[in-house]
Amino acid sequence: MKPLDTRSFKIVPGRYYDTPTELWGFRSEPGSGTPEVIAHAFLDANRNTLGIDLTTLARKRPRIIHGLGANHVIFQQRWQGLRVHRAYVTVHIAAHDKRVYLVKSRAAPRDVLEAAREGRIGEDRATRIAAARVRGHGRTRIVGAPELMWFPARRLLHPAWRVRVHRTKPRAEFIVYVNAESGAVIQAYDNLAALTGRGRVFVPNPMARDHAFVPLDDRGRVQRPTQAAYVEVPLARLKGNGHLDGARATTRLTAKRIRSANNDFRMDWNRKGFEEVSSYYHVDRAIAYLEELGYTGSRRIFVKALQIDARGTREDNSWYSPGERTLTFGLGDIDDAEDGETVFHEFGHALQDAICPDFGQSLEAAAMGEGFGDYWAGSYFEAKKPQPYRLTVMSWDGAYGVGVPPCVRRLDSPHTYETFDHSSKADEHVNGEIWSATLWEVRAALHRKVADRVIVDSHFQLDGFTTFARGARAILDADRNLNRGRHETALKRIFHRRGIGPVE
Repeated sequence: MKPLDTRSFKIVPGRYYDTPTELWGFRSEPGSGTPEVIAHAFLDANRNTLGIDLTTLARKRPRIIHGLGANHVIFQQRWQGLRVHRAYVTVHIAAHDKRVYLVKSRAAPRDVLEAAREGRIGEDRATRIAAARVRGHGRTRIVGAPELMWFPARRLLHPAWRVRVHRTKPRAEFIVYVNAESGAVIQAYDNLAALTGRGRVFVPNPMARDHAFVPLDDRGRVQRPTQAAYVEVPLARLKGNGHLDGARATTRLTAKRIRSANNDFRMDWNRKGFEEVSSYYHVDRAIAYLEELGYTGSRRIFVKALQIDARGTREDNSWYSPGERTLTFGLGDIDDAEDGETVFHEFGHALQDAICPDFGQSLEAAAMGEGFGDYWAGSYFEAKKPQPYRLTVMSWDGAYGVGVPPCVRRLDSPHTYETFDHSSKADEHVNGEIWSATLWEVRAALHRKVADRVIVDSHFQLDGFTTFARGARAILDADRNLNRGRHETALKRIFHRRGIGPVE
């Protein structure tokens, strides 16, 4: 493969290294062979432009993700047998013509690697330090095995232990990096994708089927849903063991699970098992919809059944745990799992994490996580809801909320990127309304399934610390790969109007 012409691409310069972090806005000559072979050939041809030592990437085979319109090859940098945190090179290749159109590099240069010093603090001490750092009023436990790695800090590499700590009160799941030289905590980040909400089966809420139903009475109390509010649904792909265990989802984490010898789980809203049935059904449908979009076979995103705790906490809170890869729903106020959109929102976090592990570790990425969750729920259920509810999400869960009609959030925020709150106390849900409204405009321009496919596929080239601008460019790339760029003008107009960029 020939090197790129220096006038054919755009560069995102590195912040601490004198090497680019992205080359974008180009199309290479067509490659030949497998995605891995094409990626190796491209990197070798452009090694001088990228300024990276390819020998530090070749010790293990790359991870290859197959999207619908493109293949994404991810090389992890390693040094002295240890992974370098966030130091990867990704090569993104259009499936239809085998042309590389984007490369991202977070790899450390050779001189930075050679200056790194070994650590002296062991795993046991590091886990004690990490647990102490996040201790609250409840219990803490270590999730998974701690990993010794290199942690970049400007132009230095520190040996560090990466430890996941789950805390029960206040609920959190921290990724803690402990310096293996000094024992200091380099970074502690709560990566529990959470929704504070007021959240049988309702599809997605009682008002969608019974248009005359009002969630609250005159005294502000939740009203019992009418029989007209329920939808009888098939519970697909059960294993037949009497529990809600299936090929796509399982409620095995739920305490005192419901059981039915004949697999008849029909029950009303006031029965304890209603949340189990609702969460199982909606997670199963969410994954089935992904399959409908084309994510099957080698493109299948969820290989194992997603585990659900439908009654996991008395808190008015629900979350997806990236460390345990589980969904937990709360029972505060209106039980969260009763609302199909709340289930879909939390599933949105699971979907992002399955494509891009630990998505949401920066302010913008966290906001994109919340915004995508709202969009994913709203897009799937929009046609099933009466007109007043079509721009709202989680209206049953948010029956105590504000607005007309009440809801947890809306999809038509007028805000642009200029109003994004970059402060340390920023609410990712509020910031996320900018992203969900942007995605909703994309949906209006492309129509539902086209937009859903493009938006999901765009995640394959993102990372856990991504930005709105990179997300927008990824959507444009996904449209080029899936639709030959048919919607480029409309998409750029949306991103410009929302102040998101640069995208060209």
